[in-house]
Parts: sequence; structure tokens; C-alpha cells
Amino acid sequence: MSVAEMRLPHDAAFKRFVQNAEFVRHLLRAQPLPGLDEADVVEIEQARTNLIHPDLSQRVVDAAWKLTLRDGAQVYLLVECQSTPDPSMPFRILNAASALYLDLSRNPPGAGRYSATRVPGIKHLTVYSGRTKWTVAEEVSKLVEAGSGGPGPEVPRMRCRVLDLRRWKAPDGKENPAVLLARLQRCEDPEALRRAAEPLRNWVGDADHAELASAFATWITYVRLPEIGVTWAPLSDNLEEVLEMLETQPPTWGDRMREEGRVMGHEQGREEGREEGRAEERREGLRRERKLLLRLARLRYGGGQVGPLSVVLDRITDTDLLEEIGEWLLVCDSGEALMARLRRV
Repeated sequence: MSVAEMRLPHDAAFKRFVQNAEFVRHLLRAQPLPGLDEADVVEIEQARTNLIHPDLSQRVVDAAWKLTLRDGAQVYLLVECQSTPDPSMPFRILNAASALYLDLSRNPPGAGRYSATRVPGIKHLTVYSGRTKWTVAEEVSKLVEAGSGGPGPEVPRMRCRVLDLRRWKAPDGKENPAVLLARLQRCEDPEALRRAAEPLRNWVGDADHAELASAFATWITYVRLPEIGVTWAPLSDNLEEVLEMLETQPPTWGDRMREEGRVMGHEQGREEGREEGRAEERREGLRRERKLLLRLARLRYGGGQVGPLSVVLDRITDTDLLEEIGEWLLVCDSGEALMARLRRV
């Protein structure tokens, strides 16, 4: 799998976790937020992630949830996923939170409990999966220069909380998918990944956990295996198939990884420094991304939509748009829905 192919599904695969209500409940149980006890949450509902500012610009967050508490109060939770540190993250969170507060003031939720002058509180969390340490400032005020006296009272004093999965001292709990995700994130070789994935066997064939099981299967094959150097593994969103592959393949992984490394090294060496080679490499990257999208579509919807989708993809040369289509494949319930979305591009 090329670098472009690895990048294509990374964000979409990871977002599937924070867009799952069961995962969010377990996440809050393992990582409580100040002033929010998961035991008090009686209902978790998806909220609108496409927040509109007064100037009609849009701010899209990775996941937005409306939490209803035992006493009837409501709390909103905004979740962002990051694989690399982003110095602007405090401003991004402030931007999203302010857009949601404005929306809540205009459309108060609940039956008379809230109004334009009294809206629910908003919590936020950044889930970080990168290898390097997260060094972004936690406070918005630390990024604002306000004279020698420091930031004044007009500067928002909002703490931006980050959950660093690779460094999280997670509590025990093999059945907690948030804890399990962090353990799998820290695995640096195939054998460790196989051992850490053992608790997932309890979810095979369990209809209540089907969506989350598929999310783990997709993430392991599209993201985790390439991250630890395994680029030949078959792509699958079937958890049973992925666990079987992890169980039967480890003895041969080392040799295959070394062989692929030699082949890739020779190919890159021949093309290095040649303008024509760089252009061909870009064209090949586009072909591979299109091929991967067609493969994903066949796995998700069957072969019926592959022909029409291939015609549309052949006209697209924007790699960012191809990446976005990769996310649409994971959120569109049918091939018809995907094609309808593509027609609006």
C-alpha cells in the first residue's frame, strides 16, 4: 500500500470510533471530563457537526453529541481527532464551541428549560493518536499576546483537553473499547498487536457490537498494520477475518516486510531526481487511490456500483477530494447514496 493509500482512510477510519455512541460512553467512563460523570448520562444522541457561522461559513467537527443527564439537563460534547499536533487547535475548538453556542441560543433545546439567554454547557475533547508528544498549548489565553500585563479579561480562558492515546495511563478494563483502542495504538509489532486484539473476539457475531467491531477491523487493517510496517495485509472490515489473519500470519510477516522494503527501495531509487518520474509518480498515486476507492466500494456495496463509480473517479485529479470520498464511503449507507453525493461535486 502506498503512502497515499495509507493516508486516504486514516482519518475516516479513526473518526468511526468517536462517531459511535457506545464508544463515546465508554470513553467518558474511562476518561471523565470535569463536571461530567458518565454514570449520570441517561441518553447520548448525535448532534449536528456542520456548524454555521453568521457569515455562512461552515465549521465541521469530527463528532458532536448531545448528552441528557438524570436531572434533565443537557450537555454537548465536541470531539476532534488528530494524528499530528496542530498549533491552532485551541482556536479551532473555540471556533466550533462559539458556533454551537450561537446555534443553541437561536434554537434552544429542551421543553422550556433553555432559552436564548440560558443554553446548555459544551464540553470538548481532542483525541490524539500521533507518535510525537502533543506540545500544543492547553489554554487559548496562552496563544494571545495582550501587552506586558498578560492576557486581559477579554481573552477567552478555555482549557483544551487532549487525550493522548499513546501516553494515556488508561484504567484496567479489557471490555472497554476506548481502553482497548489505546492499547492497540501503542503496539509496535505484529505479535503485540495480535495479543492486544484478543478481547475483540468476544464481539465476533454480536449484533449489538457490529458497528464498533467493523470500526476496529477497518482501523487495524487500514491504519495500524501500515503504521507498524505491514503493507501487504488484506483489507477488510470483517472483524472475524482480521482476527484470523492476525492469528495465522505473524510467522511470515518479517520476511514479507523486508522483501517489500527492498522492492520499494529499488523503485524509488530509479525515479528519484527525475521530473518525468515525479509526474508519473503522482499519476500512479492517483491511480492507486482510485483503485483503493473502488475496492472499498466493492467491499461495502457489492459490485453493482463499481462501474459508474469508476467513470466518476477517472475524471477526478484532486487528491484531497479523493480522500474526502474515502470518508463518504464509510458514512454513506448505500452505493446510490454515494453516487448522489458525488453528483453534487
